[in-house]
Amino acid sequence: MSVDSDYVPEFGLGMRPKIQQLYRPDDRSPWNEWIADNSGTDIEAGSYAQECAFIVRREPHPSTNQVALHSITVHSPLIKKVLDDTFVGFESLNTHLKQLTFKAPFHPFYYRWHRFEKLRLEEQDQDTKKHLDMLYSILSEEILPHIEAMKDLTKNNVISFNYLWAIFAPNMEVYTKHLDGQDRIVSLRDSRYGASMSGEFFSLECRYIDCDGSSFGYVSTSLEIGAFDGVKKLVDLDAIPSHLYPDVERLVDRLHARGEKLEQLNGFHHMSYSGFYTARSSRQVRQRHVESSRIIIDPHTFSIYGMPGPNLESMESDSNVDLADDDLFDGTHCVIYQATSQAFRKFQKVLQKYEKHRETSLLDRSKSLTPKQRLLCTPIIRGYCLASKTWAEFYVENVGPIRWSENAFAMLVLPHGYKDIICAFVQEQMSRDDEFDDVVSGKGLGFIMLLSGEPGVGKTLTAESVAEEMRQPLYSMSAGELGETAAEVEDSLELVLELTTKWNAILLLDECDIFLEARMTNDIRRNRLISIFLKQLEYYRGLMFLTSNHISNFDTAFESRIHLTIHYPALDAMSRLHIWKTFIGMGDLESRLSDKDLDILAKNEINGRQIKNIVKTARLLSKQKKAPLALEHIEMVLKVKEGTFDGV
Repeated sequence: MSVDSDYVPEFGLGMRPKIQQLYRPDDRSPWNEWIADNSGTDIEAGSYAQECAFIVRREPHPSTNQVALHSITVHSPLIKKVLDDTFVGFESLNTHLKQLTFKAPFHPFYYRWHRFEKLRLEEQDQDTKKHLDMLYSILSEEILPHIEAMKDLTKNNVISFNYLWAIFAPNMEVYTKHLDGQDRIVSLRDSRYGASMSGEFFSLECRYIDCDGSSFGYVSTSLEIGAFDGVKKLVDLDAIPSHLYPDVERLVDRLHARGEKLEQLNGFHHMSYSGFYTARSSRQVRQRHVESSRIIIDPHTFSIYGMPGPNLESMESDSNVDLADDDLFDGTHCVIYQATSQAFRKFQKVLQKYEKHRETSLLDRSKSLTPKQRLLCTPIIRGYCLASKTWAEFYVENVGPIRWSENAFAMLVLPHGYKDIICAFVQEQMSRDDEFDDVVSGKGLGFIMLLSGEPGVGKTLTAESVAEEMRQPLYSMSAGELGETAAEVEDSLELVLELTTKWNAILLLDECDIFLEARMTNDIRRNRLISIFLKQLEYYRGLMFLTSNHISNFDTAFESRIHLTIHYPALDAMSRLHIWKTFIGMGDLESRLSDKDLDILAKNEINGRQIKNIVKTARLLSKQKKAPLALEHIEMVLKVKEGTFDGV
C-alpha cells in the first residue's frame, strides 16, 4: 500500500471511524490493500492503516475457496475500553496490547457475545458507539450463525464434534469421570482441536485444586474427547459442562463435601481407611485394598520420601475472577449459559446455598477455600499406609476417623504392676515434657523398652494396646524387614526412626533377637549390623518397643541403651482363664460355655495367640452348625490341632 509522503495525519491512533481492508490470495503472499471486485466491496484508501479504528484481513477459505475473514486488528482506544470489560477474567486475552488481533473463527467473541451486545447498547459516548457499531456489523455475520446452530443443538440435548468448542467456555466448570471412576469437576482454561495417529480429538486444557500439606494451588491437566460422526447426546460425552450433569444438585453436594474434607485433611492426620488405594514407589504403582486400616495423611512427607508432589500454581488471582462471575455467567451474558439457562440456574442455586453459609461462617476466609474451589478439589490425598508400609494415594471419601479400642489395654493379661509401670513410662515419653538430655546434645532423648518372653504371652499385644490407650500411630515391623546388608539396614532403620519421630508414633520392632545377641569376633557381617543398630538407637528421639522370644547371651552394649526390660513369664492357669473369657466374650455370638467349661479349657498349656486362633475357629464352626458356641466345638478344634480327631 502506497502512502503520500506529504500526508498529514488527521486522526490519532485508531481514532478514524474507518475500516482498513486487506487481502491476500494465499498464506505465502503479503497483505495488500483490498481491491474492489465483482463482490461490490468498498475501496478503503487514502489514510494510514494505523489511524483506522480496525484493520480487517480476508483471504480465500481453504475448503470453499470463497473470500472469508482471517482476522481483525483493533486500534481504537475507545473500543479497547469496552473489550476490556467484555473479556474480564478471560486468561488468554490481554486487551491492553497495541496490536490487539482477533483471528477467525472468533471464539472469544462467541463466548461473550451477549455481554458485548449489552455493552454496545448501553454505550453513551457517540464516538465509541460508532466504533462499536462498525465492529458489530463485521462480527455479527460470523457469530450469529453459530448461536443459532447452538440453540438448535442444545434444545435437543445433542452436539456434533465440530461444535464441541461452542459448549465449552473458558473458566467454565467441567464434569468428568476419572479413569478410576471418581467424579471430578475441573475448571476449563482453553480448548482446541487436534489430531494424532489415533485420529482427531477435541482437547480441554483444565486445572483442579490440590494440596501439599500446608497450602492449596492449581494443577494443570488435560481431557480429550475423540471424534465422532453425526451428533451425540451431551450426557454421553466423556466431559460435559458441569451444570448439564443430570443430577447436578446431588453432585455438587457430594463434591463440595469432599472438597471440604480435603481442606480439613491437608496436613498431618492419623486416620482410618477402607477401600482401594494406590501404592506408589519408584519401581511400581499398584492398586491395593484394605478394611479399617490405619493410615498417616501427610502430603508434605509423601513428596519427600514417596513420589514428587504436584507443582501448585497460585490461586491469588481467583478473587478477581470471582467478583465478575455473577455478571459474566448469569445466563444472559454468556451464549453457552443462555442456551442452557434452566440447567445453569439450578447449578448456581445449589452453589449459592454454600456461598451464604460461608458468608456467615466465622472461619478465616484467607485460609479457607470458596465453595466453587471446593468443587475443583482432587479426590485424592497422599500419605502412608501403616499396614503395607507403602507411600500411597488415598481417596478422600474413604478416609474416616479411627475407632479406638477402648478396652485393649485393660484386657491385656500381665503380672500385677507391669501395666502400671509401662503406662507411666509411655505417658511421660509421649508428652515430651522431660528435657533431660545427654552430655552430647541429641543423644538419649528416646525411650526404649525391651519385652522378652515365650511366643504368645502378650509382648506384641502390649505395644498394640499401648498405642490404642495413648491414641498414637503404631509403626510395627519385624527385624527381617530392615534388609540383609549393613547398608540396607542402616537406610531402612534411619528412615523408619525419622518417620516415627516426625509422626510421634510408637515403634514396634518385633523379633529383633538377631540384633540383641552378643557379638562374636568371627562374624564380622553380623557385628556390623549390630553396630549400626546401636548407633541408631543412641540418637532415636521417640518411643520404641523391642520384642524378643528368648536371648541366652544378651549383648552388654544394649544394657545402657534399653531403659526398661520386662520379662513375660509363661501363662499360668489364671492368666489363660482370663484370656479364654476375653476372646469368648468378644462379638455378638451366642455362647453356652459355663464357668466349669472355661476352667477345663484353662488347664490346656497353650499361649494367648493359640487361644485366640482356637476360639476364632470354633466360632466359625458353631456358625456353620447354626448353634451357640459350646465346649464341644472348642474340643473338636483342639483335637484337630493335636492330631487326635478321628472324624467321628
